[in-house]
Amino acid sequence: MFDISENNPRIPAFLRFVVLVECGVVLAAALLLFLFPDLAKTLWAWDIPPFNARFVGAIYFAAYIPLVIFWFNPYWTPGRLILWMIFVFTFLIMIVMIFHVDAFAWDRPATYLVFWPLYFFLPVNSAVFLFLSRKVTIANPVTMPSFWQMFLAFFAIFAAGYGIGILITPETLTRFWPWSIDAFHGRIYASAFITPAISAWILSRRGGARSEYFIFGLNLLTGGILPIIGTLLTNINMPPDRQINFDAFGTWLFFLLFIVAGVLGVIQITLAFHKSNQMEMK
Repeated sequence: MFDISENNPRIPAFLRFVVLVECGVVLAAALLLFLFPDLAKTLWAWDIPPFNARFVGAIYFAAYIPLVIFWFNPYWTPGRLILWMIFVFTFLIMIVMIFHVDAFAWDRPATYLVFWPLYFFLPVNSAVFLFLSRKVTIANPVTMPSFWQMFLAFFAIFAAGYGIGILITPETLTRFWPWSIDAFHGRIYASAFITPAISAWILSRRGGARSEYFIFGLNLLTGGILPIIGTLLTNINMPPDRQINFDAFGTWLFFLLFIVAGVLGVIQITLAFHKSNQMEMK
């Protein structure tokens, strides 16, 4: 699945160190937000309600998996695709931060010691290494079925369109969600749609290696299933007047949106393993 031959160059030591730091920060944030939302409300960089906390925690868990694979497998394939994911995710968050400075709790160390420094450094760092690695080619690319490549392009257009729409009119396009979404959180969530959209577009246009398709599938799977689990887990502990309405069409549309992402992730992982087995049999 993962190519460690001479055809697949290693990433620079500095970039690997940065990825290690990212792994630590993202895992800590995911654990705090997803498992301890009440504690996160007092420690996080902004005042984050329980539903929002677990949703952001789910996003961070989905982001952590490609990161930790990148660190353990420090090669440009699949590293360069993951670096694109890092750049898109952190750049979008940085832009939202600039437009919503007033949303942050500036009396908390997490705001000025962790969140703001990292989300200005990471997109710049990613952009630099993407430029430096622009001539690196994919190690042992595989050919996916043509229908799947077309589907990836369709997914990319749909997910990017929805994500960009949330950036523009966040409260309108999240109105069907099971809980109320303010403009700041809505724009933060846009990164969860645009990031996999960019990955899908890259893979649909140039193809990819088995490891790239596998990581993309894992990202879709975790990013699809964990938001549902987080929403249901939060709902259990909420007072009756703040619980989600299971009779509302929007609630089930929300669940369907993420179930589809999770199913697509399973299909992509299966296809990646199928291609891996085919190459091993040759």
